[in-house]
Amino acid sequence: MSVTETFHGYIETTQDSLLVLEACRRSLLPTVSRRLQEKERKLVRSGSVFVFDEKNSGIKRWTDGLVWSPSRILGNFLIYRELEKRIPKRKKPSMDMTGRNRHRSNSIADHHHHQQQVNGNSMKQQQHKERQLVGSLSDAYNFKEDGLIKKTMSLIVDGSPLHLISYYHPDDVVARKLRTPSTVPELVNLEISPELLVKQNFRIPPMVEPDQYSQPSPYYPTAPTSGFSAGKYMYIKKKNNNQNCTFF
Repeated sequence: MSVTETFHGYIETTQDSLLVLEACRRSLLPTVSRRLQEKERKLVRSGSVFVFDEKNSGIKRWTDGLVWSPSRILGNFLIYRELEKRIPKRKKPSMDMTGRNRHRSNSIADHHHHQQQVNGNSMKQQQHKERQLVGSLSDAYNFKEDGLIKKTMSLIVDGSPLHLISYYHPDDVVARKLRTPSTVPELVNLEISPELLVKQNFRIPPMVEPDQYSQPSPYYPTAPTSGFSAGKYMYIKKKNNNQNCTFF
């Protein structure tokens, strides 16, 4: 049996993940039943999303043939950046070049400091956006030029690990070439099963996850009584000692 993508697009938020996982539970989207064979690894591209149940598929470790950086936590996700397969040896700089580089680095640092003072908030916002796409790894790693980002989430559902693996290129996200599950009419109104909402599965409760491109929100959620319909959250915002309810 051939392996196909579960979904093609960009998993931006926890809500997006839950919509895809719920669609898989209802057999609206396919899950992966076995590990990718070497010839099938070409399926891994920007926009690929794969979901597999560890118990049903027998997959203990997902392999895609690519080389990845260590993971970094981003909300309820783990983020990885693609690395070059071969790490080039670094040449030790000469004393003369070291002095020049130090002078150049100081000049660049001074320029960046000036730019930060001029642009202030706009630069912080840009850095926040970039972190949402590529994580917080330093440049000490040999990142592949135009490499992919891998974004994953794992839940325990009915005693079995359920995994979502997604891939994207940051430029495709910025250019809005990849749709998100929350923009797909067939998915957006799915009611999420309570089994997917067990709080132990999340570092950040999914109903209070801050918007990816803004600062953390001062909203407080009301607990769902059963499942909830994605996109119809209720928040309570404290303002001037009064409580105002806002629906999304």
